This record gives sequence, structure tokens and C-alpha cells, in this order.
Amino acid sequence: MQPLDIYLDEGALDGDARFPSAGAVVVGNANAISEQIEELILELSLQPDFRLEPKAGQLESVGFHHVDDNLLAKSRFKTLLPRLDFEWLSSANLHVGDADPYDLLPAQFEWVVGRVLQKYRGRPLHFTFEQNQRLQTQFSGIVEAAAAATGTTLDSVSTSIGTKNDRVLSVADYCIAISTQAIKVWMDSCCDSDRLAKSFKFRDFAAIEPLCSTLFAFDLRKSVSSRAARLSDHAYFEVTGVHATSCTDAAGA
Repeated sequence: MQPLDIYLDEGALDGDARFPSAGAVVVGNANAISEQIEELILELSLQPDFRLEPKAGQLESVGFHHVDDNLLAKSRFKTLLPRLDFEWLSSANLHVGDADPYDLLPAQFEWVVGRVLQKYRGRPLHFTFEQNQRLQTQFSGIVEAAAAATGTTLDSVSTSIGTKNDRVLSVADYCIAISTQAIKVWMDSCCDSDRLAKSFKFRDFAAIEPLCSTLFAFDLRKSVSSRAARLSDHAYFEVTGVHATSCTDAAGA
């Protein structure tokens, strides 16, 4: 069978949208996606207006990275994403309290890897993890634990730690960033579906949602988006049974 490349990253560990997330992008032709990303990098680097943007000179060496990219780079990469041939899935913790997100991520990565192993059982798989000083010693163990939990042999499974030269990692990075921003709006909207539909952050997510096999709320043990049911199909209050603190209906509940 044709081998598949899986690129994994973590994100949303701080800030307003603090939903520690482990995500994976599954591709059958990583070279084709890398070439499309390289073409966009070249196109942007030739634009005089882009060269005036902050950190524009770093794009060729480090690639796209949501937290560092300027507004023009973000906009163009978001436009490219729905045209790429990939599948993505992610596990996000919606309620973490004072927990260290790095204590939560290994189990989330294990869940994501397990889903991929189950869905593509028997196919050669290569998992490329984004480098992370606090987690990278655990990556091989995560894959082994996921294989044990799903009854999968590792004969045709391999792992590596990626670099910024692995351009497809930027796809995983953006999927996490876009989805967690949409989750924030979804939670804040709570019972108000009109508010969700009007948000540009939700619209960014809606553009890549058809490529998402599942967006799993790890702490709720529920999928909040999949190819069968979209994020906008069920309000946050409907899913959880509780109002968000920002909900205008909470005071009268």
C-alpha cells in the first residue's frame, strides 16, 4: 500500500485561546504539498508590500508559523490551506484550570496517533513530530503506547523529529491555531449561534473543516466537529449542558 506521512504538532498552550492541543496532518504526497508551500513563499517574497512586513525576511528560512507570521502571510496561507490535499485531526482540552499543559499533551498525542493507526491499519506510516524540548523524548513512547492500546504492530511504522524544513508541519500548526480560535468563539457564543456565524475566526475554521476527520474535546470525551457533524451544528451549551461564563443567558439560567 502507498505509505502515508503524518505530521504532528502541539499548540494553544497559553493566551486567550488556551486549549492545549495535539494535532496531526495525514498526507499521501508530502512533496506536492511542500512544493505548493514553497511556491507561496517565493510568491510572497517577490511582493514589494510583503517585504515591508515584520519578519518577512525570515519566511524562506523558517517557513510559516502562525504565532510569528505577519498578517499578510497568515492571510495568504489560510487561503492556500483548503486547496491542499490532506486530512487533519486534533485533540483539544477545553478546560485545563491550573494544569501544566505539557502534562496533558502526551495523552492527547497518544489519542491522535491511535486514531491514525486504527484508520490506516496495515499501511506504512511515518510520524514526524515537530521538535519540542519538553516532549521530544516521549514521542517514540507515545507511538508505542498508541500501538499497544489499538493492538497495532509497529513493523511498518516509523517516527522522526522534524524541523522547519519539513514544510507540512506548518499545516498542522495552522490547523491547531485556527481550530482553537474557533473553539474560543464557539464557547463564548454558548447559546448564540448567530454570534458564531458572524465571526471571521469561525469562518477561517469553516474553510478547513471539511478536511477535518475529527476535532476531539479530550476533557469532554466528545467530538465537537467531524465529517458527520460540524462545530456549528451544536451549541456549546447543548454539548456540555453548562453555560460559558461569557454567555448572556447564564445570569437568567
